[in-house]
Amino acid sequence: MHPAAFALALAAPIIVPLGDRALPLRVAVEVRTEAGETAPPLAWWSRADGGASATAAGPGFVVRLRLDPGAGGARVLSAEIHWTHPAGLERAVVRLSWPGAPRAVGRDLSFAPVAEPVRIGRGTPLVVEAGDVALAGGPGLAGARISASAGGRTAEVELLLDDAAERPFATYAACLEKLPPPSPGMPMQFGALEHKEPHLAAGRRPGDVDAARATLYPIAEGAPFLPVVVERWPGGARAAVVFTDHADRTDPDALRALLWGHSRAGPGTGSGFLGRGVRLTKTFFAHDRRGGLDDPEIRPLADDLLACGSEVGLHSITGDRDDRDAVRAGLASLAPWRPVTWIDHEPYTNCEAISSEGWRDTGPYGIRDLLAGAGLRWIWAAGDVGGFGATRVVNVLGGAPGVAHPAIYPLPHDPRLWVFQSSMFYGPPADMAAALSDDALAELEGERGLFVAHTYLAAGPATTRRPEHLARLAVRPTADGALEIDPGLDAALERIAARVRAGTLASLTWAEAGDRLRALGDVEVVYRPDGAAEIRNTGAARLDGLTLAIPGEGREVGLEGALAGGRADVPGWTRIWFDLGPGARVVLRAWERFVPVRLVAAP
Repeated sequence: MHPAAFALALAAPIIVPLGDRALPLRVAVEVRTEAGETAPPLAWWSRADGGASATAAGPGFVVRLRLDPGAGGARVLSAEIHWTHPAGLERAVVRLSWPGAPRAVGRDLSFAPVAEPVRIGRGTPLVVEAGDVALAGGPGLAGARISASAGGRTAEVELLLDDAAERPFATYAACLEKLPPPSPGMPMQFGALEHKEPHLAAGRRPGDVDAARATLYPIAEGAPFLPVVVERWPGGARAAVVFTDHADRTDPDALRALLWGHSRAGPGTGSGFLGRGVRLTKTFFAHDRRGGLDDPEIRPLADDLLACGSEVGLHSITGDRDDRDAVRAGLASLAPWRPVTWIDHEPYTNCEAISSEGWRDTGPYGIRDLLAGAGLRWIWAAGDVGGFGATRVVNVLGGAPGVAHPAIYPLPHDPRLWVFQSSMFYGPPADMAAALSDDALAELEGERGLFVAHTYLAAGPATTRRPEHLARLAVRPTADGALEIDPGLDAALERIAARVRAGTLASLTWAEAGDRLRALGDVEVVYRPDGAAEIRNTGAARLDGLTLAIPGEGREVGLEGALAGGRADVPGWTRIWFDLGPGARVVLRAWERFVPVRLVAAP
């Protein structure tokens, strides 16, 4: 939308009773579909219960807003967009503006003044304070953008009910018959093939509703605001690491060495991924000449993965192009491992890849309905945020603070399937080991980040021919003809394991990490008039070890409705965790030297 259009839409504030004051709140709505963009004017009216409502109409939709009275003088903002005609939605925003210099929680979960625009997405709570007013996000938000205007004296918050930037799904323009040959003496330059077309629109049908909620709280003049920040990772972990291993050239001996340290080893060795307690999302082909889930040498290793808390996923059905019938038959054969994660294989030539033609549910290669029907819920659609450059730890939740950087998002064409991003992590084992340094992991923890590694670790010399691939094998031959994991890489796994034991890092499968990020969108923090905070799980997923942080290190905290699982303060923050079941509510209180501390001091 052109800035002048927003200025016009925001020109007349409404006066909102908020505690003992009247807040001049400017509100606007923006909806962009394939047909165009509109900012329909809102018509407000007061209700007998002391609240206010507004409606606006645009081509194919009706907007309904409510400002309902809340406890302690708060106002609960509910926004709904009701669709009356089919549409392709690209962006739906409710924009708020009120006087005050804003502070906000960023993607690193710090709470700081907003000097430049801050963009948050799924997995980051919406918390803003400006001018003795706090705004806390509720369920339904895809993200938000927080900025300051009028020389930093006015807070502007865009509540994103949907936005194409928060679901950057794209597909290759054509499915190639074969890969172009590499240049003489050079490995294949896959970066040259990365030309995708974005899918900006998410389908809406008559009767569909986009809905979200946020709450405005009054703060007593001069009183501090102590936000309750919902952190991402369980049990006080500050960051998480996920390894997703693609099926290419998987060799049973190499996989056993990767899991247990040696190709003739098993449980109890103390080496390798499973031996050190580092989780792995290992994908397989359903059928392959060697290394697929129909390989009798692979099946017990897949069982080992599940028994140790790791994940068995799919890397397409075979290494070749598979039509709908082949995918349907392959999915039916995989029930023993209950896969929920699908990773595209060679989407340049495998037309059934979700990032090729597989996103459809029609045609010879459209398979999205088959995946959802078989119980899969996570798909990797050739999305690497780190490119094909140096081997390094990349925070998939990071990036420029004002730019959308989603780690997960719903498939625009079918919200039963969610897409996740990763970062290429494929190099000689010495390079991978060096990248997984204590300094790099500490930096990830400082960012409260997530590293999703796109790897090819289970390849072995028996399945590998090209010199550049042989140089990157994570296993090496032993004198007696067996295989062992590269010692440097194994030492890097121990560094990860040590940080997991210390409680600063979580080692997760992709399904665990992705499901948790989704479930966090259903957690709502409600500030009570008595100064406590109520943490509500409005969803159907259980959140074990839900970690909360409040400003001020060393505060006494108490819980009603749950037992504390532990605490691990960091400089400037008190951090505690507990289990929060579906529909559960837990009340958190804080004290400073036995004196009650109000998280929000209502006027």
